Amino acid sequence: MNQEAIEQIIRKAPKLVSKRGKLEAMKDGAYCLHGSWGFGRIRSYDSASNKLTIDFEGKEGHMMDPAFCVDKLEILGDDNLLVRYRTDRENLEKEMRESPDEFVIKYLESKAADAAAEGRIIEPAASSIELENVMKQLFGFKLTNNAGIPEKDFDKTNKSAEKQYRAWWAKAKEALFRNPRVACPKSKNESYVLRSKEEEMKPEQEVLREYFLNREPKKKILLAEKLYKTATAPDSVEEIKADLPKIKDELTEAIKNARSLNDSDRLHGIWVRNNLVRYLYPGEESKVEEIAPRSKDIILAAVEHDPKDGLNNLAKNLPSSYLERFLDLLTRIFVQDWRDRIIDLLKNSEGRFTKECVDYLLSWDSSRESHFVKGAEIADDGRGSSRKLIKEYFKRWLEEQTLRGPVILWIVKNRKEAKYSDIVGDLIGQDLLSAMLAAVDDESLQRETIATTARIPLADALSEDRSLIGDMLKNSTAETARDLAQTLLLNQGFEDLTKKSILARIIKKFPSVQSLVASKAESKEQRLLASSWSIQARREELEDLIKNKLPASKAAIEAARELGDLRENSEYKMAREHDEVLSARRAQLERDLSSADIIDFNATPSDKVGIGSIVTLSTDKGESLTCTILGAWDSDTEKNYFSYQTPLAQALLEHRVGDTVETNINDHVTRWTIKSLSRFIDKK
Repeated sequence: MNQEAIEQIIRKAPKLVSKRGKLEAMKDGAYCLHGSWGFGRIRSYDSASNKLTIDFEGKEGHMMDPAFCVDKLEILGDDNLLVRYRTDRENLEKEMRESPDEFVIKYLESKAADAAAEGRIIEPAASSIELENVMKQLFGFKLTNNAGIPEKDFDKTNKSAEKQYRAWWAKAKEALFRNPRVACPKSKNESYVLRSKEEEMKPEQEVLREYFLNREPKKKILLAEKLYKTATAPDSVEEIKADLPKIKDELTEAIKNARSLNDSDRLHGIWVRNNLVRYLYPGEESKVEEIAPRSKDIILAAVEHDPKDGLNNLAKNLPSSYLERFLDLLTRIFVQDWRDRIIDLLKNSEGRFTKECVDYLLSWDSSRESHFVKGAEIADDGRGSSRKLIKEYFKRWLEEQTLRGPVILWIVKNRKEAKYSDIVGDLIGQDLLSAMLAAVDDESLQRETIATTARIPLADALSEDRSLIGDMLKNSTAETARDLAQTLLLNQGFEDLTKKSILARIIKKFPSVQSLVASKAESKEQRLLASSWSIQARREELEDLIKNKLPASKAAIEAARELGDLRENSEYKMAREHDEVLSARRAQLERDLSSADIIDFNATPSDKVGIGSIVTLSTDKGESLTCTILGAWDSDTEKNYFSYQTPLAQALLEHRVGDTVETNINDHVTRWTIKSLSRFIDKK
């Protein structure tokens, strides 16, 4: 755009006077980045239509009003990384490989320089989220699918790009930490900041300073661990070594006395302290074990305090990088039954710890030496190979129906891995599918008591692994498949669309299951009976959601969207999660109202129990209760209002004064005798 066009734009919108520098940068041929359209290049400006023509990748010739997009369009210099990725890729990738920290430093410097060119002064800094957003694109990650690539291919390309980025970023973070010019973030909310020459500081100096300023025991353990990791640099040893006695004494004191530390924290602290001592005083291995408290003491005390779950609780709270060390220590403490201990941990394990337990047990089949103590041999309990033992236990737990969800998840995910296929291959069948469905249902019931939007991993695995149903039903009969399909339909842990998708795979293998789906659809036609006031309350809640809460939620999402990269923008994620909760509630209310009929309490019988009856009862234990049986949504325990769908109400319906009924709730059997009846409508 020329100066005349810019002046014209500012005359029409005077508030854009502060954006003059940005408008001047919108020249023909300038590279740009848009939040929605991604990377592009300005082709031209047409003064007649007052529109920029921009060639975005996958959408060429896109026209935009400069006044509208001035805040949404970032103009990029020729040395910008995203520009160089397209114009000087070979040299760019060479710089990234050879010196990842200097590469990031150049980005911080260029960011500050670009702001200065627009008349803004900013600190040369960037958050981890911002760096990830930019750097991922240098590995081919696309923010938007403007080119119309099939979603499957688009996702595959992005996953590959992200994998390459992660490997590079891990090295870059290590290099940045060691670079005196960079102040690295200490939390997710902080940024990487480029220091001035006068403020440059070695990582060891920075960590040492933070260590001695900090008073929180758990934080001091983490900082001491960081000191150990940085001690690998040749020029850092002496600097740390000078303060080692004080660090060792402080850690030891914290491990002994700090009330804020749990046993897992103490165990972690002992290992960090021992690492420091071993590294800085090589050859004094035996002295490490003499410093109290010892790791062995923590483990024995935990088991003594809780013989059943002591080890499990320790493992659950340990940093994942110490899990193998934990298992190795058990072999030296529990010499006679170490495998039984680890197998018990495996049974109750989850996530990475499941793999750690399996891998550690299998490693004993090829080497009997400790993984951490040179020359220490792991005892033989005379029960043969661990591979055979794990297989036997998996089979036993499945038969006993004690195979837990996280272990089932590990089994199905690793069923085709060469390393484990002979262990888990025979388990892949209808019994495991039954156990899997039961585990999903159990987790969904447990989640009813907590507010969470987290998904159930087992349910996702069954949904996303397209070959899993076929593998599990390979040797099943149509009758068994029908029973499992019925279990799936009644399962509370799957969304309706997911159920349909999984059912479709079952039906593909066993077409006769289709009739079950049809009969299930018919059963859903059963209507709910509800009071007029409960229906009205739901209508009012739905109206409030539609008119007030959901529009406010959408506005919050849009506001959060402007704060940065959507994948790592915490405000955006929170806004989206809140919106999903509101939308789910709206869908539930709409389903409820569409399937409900208003009860006419005037029709409640006076000679037998019906919906709208007030019933006085006595139990076989001499206790009495007066309750009112009302609509599906009228339960109120303080007033003894019971929905007609509750077990007690269902047992009482159609019975008369003098009749005795029986309820069995959680194996607790109670006999109830009806003493008197009246109508709720007559008492209002």
